[in-house]
Amino acid sequence: MTEKEQHQQTALPLAETVAKRLAESALPEPVKALIREALDSNAAGTATSSAPSGRVYLDSVAVNGFRGIGPRARLSLSPRPGVNLVVGRNGSGKSSLADAIEVGFTGARAHRPGQDATRGGRWSNLHAGDDPTIEVKLAIRGDTGRSTLTRTWTSKEFGSSEATFKRPGHGIVPLAGVGWDTALADHRPFLSYTDLDLMLTGKPSERYDAIAAILGMELLSTATNRLNAREKALTAAAKEMRDALPGLKDALYELENDDRAVQALVAVDTPGALDLDTIDELLAGLPLADDSRLAELRVEAGVGGPDLEKVGQAVQRLRIALADVEDLRGTDAENARLHADLLEKALAHVDRHPYDDVCPACGTERVLGREWYDRASRQVAELHREAKAAEDARSAVQTGARDLQNLIESPARIPASLDDPWTVWINCRQITDPVELARSAEEAAMVLADACDTIRMSAARELEERDERWSALVVRLAAWAGRARAAERDKPLLSNLRKAVKWLKDLTTELRERRMERFTSATQDIWERLRQESNVDLTAVSLKGSEKASVRKLVMAASVDGQDAPALDVMSQGELHSLALSLFLPRATTADSPFGFLVIDDPVQSMDPTKVYGLAQVLHEMGRHQQIVVFTHDTRLQKAFTDLELPVAVFQVTRSEGSRVKVECVDDPVAQAIGDARAIASTRGLPAETYSHVLPGLCRIALENAFLEAAWIRHHRAGGSERDLQDALDSAERFQEVAAIALFGDVGRVGDVESEVRRRYRDQAWLLIRKCQRGAHPDGTSISVPHRFVSDVEDLAQKIRKPEVAA
Repeated sequence: MTEKEQHQQTALPLAETVAKRLAESALPEPVKALIREALDSNAAGTATSSAPSGRVYLDSVAVNGFRGIGPRARLSLSPRPGVNLVVGRNGSGKSSLADAIEVGFTGARAHRPGQDATRGGRWSNLHAGDDPTIEVKLAIRGDTGRSTLTRTWTSKEFGSSEATFKRPGHGIVPLAGVGWDTALADHRPFLSYTDLDLMLTGKPSERYDAIAAILGMELLSTATNRLNAREKALTAAAKEMRDALPGLKDALYELENDDRAVQALVAVDTPGALDLDTIDELLAGLPLADDSRLAELRVEAGVGGPDLEKVGQAVQRLRIALADVEDLRGTDAENARLHADLLEKALAHVDRHPYDDVCPACGTERVLGREWYDRASRQVAELHREAKAAEDARSAVQTGARDLQNLIESPARIPASLDDPWTVWINCRQITDPVELARSAEEAAMVLADACDTIRMSAARELEERDERWSALVVRLAAWAGRARAAERDKPLLSNLRKAVKWLKDLTTELRERRMERFTSATQDIWERLRQESNVDLTAVSLKGSEKASVRKLVMAASVDGQDAPALDVMSQGELHSLALSLFLPRATTADSPFGFLVIDDPVQSMDPTKVYGLAQVLHEMGRHQQIVVFTHDTRLQKAFTDLELPVAVFQVTRSEGSRVKVECVDDPVAQAIGDARAIASTRGLPAETYSHVLPGLCRIALENAFLEAAWIRHHRAGGSERDLQDALDSAERFQEVAAIALFGDVGRVGDVESEVRRRYRDQAWLLIRKCQRGAHPDGTSISVPHRFVSDVEDLAQKIRKPEVAA
């Protein structure tokens, strides 16, 4: 395999890589089947009908009553790759928006070790008129409409929130059923200042786990563990069979005067192969029935009574549940339940006698009318809510009683001597009173267990006295022969399992090393951009130990002016902050992540100005393939984007009295170019070439960015690969090639652009585009009314940004 092919496979999602490598391997088909089964079992049960398979981008977040946001506030984004800055002074509400996105997905906020993530502190807003709500709209690759994630709270406790997910064509399901839990842990798309701190101040094992998880080896490790378990079970069974053989042969030697024992000894001691057929014939040649006493003795010798430990535990759980019920008896919850039951009976009476308005209890007339019925129905619903505690307690009693009764079993045959205690034990299943059930079952289990022990020991002694050595040995021989036959049958399977495990382990090692190399390379590359004037070089990032090792850590080696040193010991606070970003960003953007967005809160704290410029460059590069949303009060980051002339959408967050938060888009690549063009149009006395070349050039940039946005939306809704689109856009050298991708999804249809633009946006639109293009030519173009020209271009750009999409 070439280096390019290796990189391509490593960049693929793990499941695709494994499937490709398995198909290409020379493994026998039975071994491949075992691997596929283990991989499929690993994924079984995780998918739901509403589980998205395409990349997910943020379309908007609307919040009310959460943290610093009172009435509903909304941040609307362009759901595609690109950098978005959400700016505003401290206290404006931007961190509340950032937190809302994270809480919407996870139900928890960033926290430090030892803190409960479900405790939100002062999380609800006092100025909100409605219950707190977070609504996140998402664009999912392949979907033509928007999905909605909604989180609400059932009480004032932060941990009481519930989240639902509504996807077009799939209905509404609980968020937990969407299948994002693992991805949210492994490829966490949220980064707060607390997260940055924990990336480096956490325990070594925590840093190891944070990086090891994103290497995406869980699919392989789980499949390997599954096959390992099967292999170990078969190996253990074969070993158990081999270990039992010497003792079995010794027992057969002791019966050498018995022809059957001699034949069995020869069968199990045949060099090179077991003669299991002979053993089967010996076992089949036994008398079909022994005398009644002997048969009874064998049943008694093998009898097993109740498991007293399990019974004791079940009784204890039942009694705890009964105590809980007793504690609630007479409380408001219990009274509510009784009141609800009474009202429900009265409602049922009215349902049966709809025209009888006389109270059946007191005989009062005209009291059971529609008004009473509606009021009673509402009261029943309210009472049921109040009675939930009592219902839960009673449910626990029912569960405890059912669990205890499930332990009451009887064997296929009960020795006559145990009929009475076993009958008492079995009859406990019919006891409906849980208090009586706990008492009777505990007492019956102890009596029956003692009786079984006594009978079993007595039967064993009597069998020995009857010289049942051969019969007892036959039972032992039969059990051993069954294990031996299973071991012989499973030899091919065991061999295939070992081959499958070895192949998976080798592939895991190979892919793990490659993915770690890519992660290390990405981390070092980001660090080089962020460190700017720092004299600290990050020379290596590696994992020491394994996921199951008691000592495991993330090792970051550095050098200062050429001298080796541990990274964490020689870096300043700003450098550590930059290093944490260097570790987080590759982790959140791996191919296996379903999330096409990153939410970063306050990333420039402790950074000196040069590192801020490096961060702008890093975010811009990542924004080519990822939707980046950065929340910051530090104006230096926005200035860095402006100074470096990097495209960015800027949103301003302001907060007024009553926690009224407002979000306005003050700049995006289209608006930025239009704004610059309008500034030129408003300035008198500029050189003529400014109006003939610079102004149309800026308008061309605005239209090109509009076409870029339209191309992404069209491609994403059609379910196309974002990387394929980016490659196509990177290869597009001319304006009309970008337009062809936006209009048709095909760069080869440049010749159709003019007719399509005229059809969609009328002839005037094409004339505007031609003027913008001629601005790049030596002769430029003539613009008679600059202000009007800029306004017309702005109108056209807004229309282009909303592409036609087939349903």
